[in-house]
Amino acid sequence: MLLFYDMIFDAMAAESIARHALRAAILKSSEGQLDQAIADTVATLASSWQKEALFQFDCGRCEKGDLIQLEIQVGDAIAIQVAGLEPK
Repeated sequence: MLLFYDMIFDAMAAESIARHALRAAILKSSEGQLDQAIADTVATLASSWQKEALFQFDCGRCEKGDLIQLEIQVGDAIAIQVAGLEPK
């Protein structure tokens, strides 16, 4: 039963970190600084969940109108969030 609880907790943490990290990074980053904003935000949120989180981030050229994809892994749980940068 404890293993099941850990799996659910990891999934909840991964989803929450992915959702909030992508949103926060977009809001607080200046152009060209998105990767660092995501790394900082993921570290902060993972710490608040008392978990270690790995992430992969892709935004193409990272220009206005591009899609941003953030993948978070906590334990065996993986969460993916996608958002668009505001078009020109």
